[in-house]
Amino acid sequence: MLRREFAMQKARSYPLYLALPAFLLFMLFFVLPNIAGLFMSFTDWSAFYPLNPMFNGLENFKDLFESSVFKKSIFNTVYFSVVTTAAKIVLGFLFAILLHNQLRLKTFYRTLVFAPVVINPIVIAVIFKALYEDVNGPINAGLRFIGLDVLAMPWLSDPRIAMLSVSAMDIWMGVGVTMIVFLAGLQSVPEEFYEAATIDGAGAWQKFMRVTLPLTSYALMINTMLSLINGTKVFAQVYGLTNGGPADATQVYGTFIFKSFGAGLFGYSAAAGLLFTIVISAISFLLLRLFKRMEVEY
Repeated sequence: MLRREFAMQKARSYPLYLALPAFLLFMLFFVLPNIAGLFMSFTDWSAFYPLNPMFNGLENFKDLFESSVFKKSIFNTVYFSVVTTAAKIVLGFLFAILLHNQLRLKTFYRTLVFAPVVINPIVIAVIFKALYEDVNGPINAGLRFIGLDVLAMPWLSDPRIAMLSVSAMDIWMGVGVTMIVFLAGLQSVPEEFYEAATIDGAGAWQKFMRVTLPLTSYALMINTMLSLINGTKVFAQVYGLTNGGPADATQVYGTFIFKSFGAGLFGYSAAAGLLFTIVISAISFLLLRLFKRMEVEY
């Protein structure tokens, strides 16, 4: 009897043993660094005084909000997130509708649209940097070849359009994800709904507005939330294309933290990282609450 109880208790412990390595890794690489970062954000720890960090209260946060570069990075991050999210939603939905219908080689076209998603962002940045090159870049060369010299621009060296150029690259990179999510949403809509709408005399536009759009709202929620959060976390695209230049025109939150840490301002960059974590968490919470109210049941 005791042997059987011991065996049952041992069997119940197996899941804990299996989960233990993952739990330890989570604690080591996520929980502990975040706790350390939280502590660092309230100190003056820097490369100049590495062994004797002193508590300085909210001084780092005060310096952040007084920094014009920090404010610029916030503006650019918001701009990037809104522009890329809007474009990915619209283009992803259009691609999904086109490639959801009976179309020859639709699998090939789906793969073609999705392919940039699996390529390393730095690799894509190197390619686009060559495409955007002012003098001999293929984009400007092509525009001049067809007589549109007026449209040939310094895509990355002009502060007025540099952020838009980075956004365009990210849209090309990420539209495949939104397309796939929308495709899943379209395929989950029962065909009977369209048949009933046809019987009621609904046209293509009415079917889209009354059937397709409401019943793919969950896919729209997912895409909006993921795109906004990924937009606020942008780093590799900017780092690979412009490294925040010219004149901080493309400086975003991620590159601001990276450069602050690289300059040896550990406490300062930790404070920026803490604010970033709070902002991302707040955005996620608000979007989840908003989308929960908008869910459509069928």
